[in-house]
Amino acid sequence: MIYQRIRSLRKERHLTQTMLAEKVGVSAQVVSNWERQYTSPDLEDLSKIAYALRTTADYLLGLSDEKEDEMREIKLFLKDKGYDKPVIFDKEAWLTVQPEEINQIENYFRFLLQQKHPS
Repeated sequence: MIYQRIRSLRKERHLTQTMLAEKVGVSAQVVSNWERQYTSPDLEDLSKIAYALRTTADYLLGLSDEKEDEMREIKLFLKDKGYDKPVIFDKEAWLTVQPEEINQIENYFRFLLQQKHPS
């Protein structure tokens, strides 16, 4: 499964084997060998592949069907915008939120988006 997912994501991301190889720090032949199932990436390379393809190791290994690492993408987006306040990603705070509060948060977020982009 891993070889299929590496190849599929590489193509979806419009990367050549050489481009992926450069991002991971291996040769294009190594990437080719992974995709043809001649060899498998080691753990260090698996982490680099996941990062380069904007996915998770769990997806590559077939442990998850979630292709995107959405939380990482959101964190990078916010960081690029200069927002580094951790409240959004405070796991302990979120674990205490009640279902009705989640609905309020969602509604408020949608309200804010509508203010920025009225229909």
